Amino acid sequence: MDRTVYPIDISIVIVTYKSREYIERCIDSIRESIQGLRSEIIVIDNASGDGLAEFLHTKFPEVILIENEKNEGFAKGVNRGAKMASGRYLYILNPDTQLYPDTMKIMLNFIEEHPVCCLAGARTIDEMGRSIPSCRSLPHIGNMIKYPLLLLLQGRRVKNPKRYLLDIWKQNKTIDVTKYNGYLTGACIITRLDFFKEMGMFDERYFLYCEDIDFGFRMRQGGYHAFFVSEASVIHFAGRSASQNVQSRRYLLDAYIRYIHKNFTFFHGVAYGICFFLFVLSWMVEPLLRREWEQAWVLLKTLRCFFPKYLGVHPHC
Repeated sequence: MDRTVYPIDISIVIVTYKSREYIERCIDSIRESIQGLRSEIIVIDNASGDGLAEFLHTKFPEVILIENEKNEGFAKGVNRGAKMASGRYLYILNPDTQLYPDTMKIMLNFIEEHPVCCLAGARTIDEMGRSIPSCRSLPHIGNMIKYPLLLLLQGRRVKNPKRYLLDIWKQNKTIDVTKYNGYLTGACIITRLDFFKEMGMFDERYFLYCEDIDFGFRMRQGGYHAFFVSEASVIHFAGRSASQNVQSRRYLLDAYIRYIHKNFTFFHGVAYGICFFLFVLSWMVEPLLRREWEQAWVLLKTLRCFFPKYLGVHPHC
């Protein structure tokens, strides 16, 4: 049992990029959800340039603000916040989220009452109340093949769909996602701060996306457990921060390529890479039809990431 005395119970870390229109609602909901808890809120701003600093100093003077001179990405931002945190628990939260009054306490109670739980994630819904996957299956060539097939079936004639693919499961029950070869998305998760640091925190080579997948993979490799807690809910205005950056899909592709190279065997990586390449080609259809030439050009350039470095066409994407 951890007998360390911590000055506060929980440190909430939020990494922002041009998210000022959402951050007020997010922090207001945090204030309501942490009543009765010793806490701190740490915001890392990735050079948004939208007047966030002045706004926070005026509206939320208790917030600890770290201002980066440039956009250093999500993983590095979270790690920087974790290094400053002094709570027993680390709560990682996207800026485009809104907690319910009992969200924080439900998650905190769960991780305290289940010692085997090293990471817990809340159920995420959009502003219309529709479920957004909070836990997904780890990337695998088999999952890439199963996904469109199971999606067509929409769960019909499939008993216990979470056994096959967490992405299509209704996510209405608390489960150990590692039991189903899954991971928790990083929009709203809680962990013990010392565990996060012992795991090496997020891999900072992931600028945006896949840091949560990589962390989930490392947890599974280490025999640790992550739980999806259905009783705790959070509204996620999904992707609003990332949508402010036209390079978002480029970052996603780069992250997946890094993940493949880091965690897959050679033959698995080649097979998955071919399927993923075809998937990316399909992405180009939408911006071309809409005549969004900048987005189409960005996607076209990212295709070079699929070619080996020795061919001379594999710049940092």
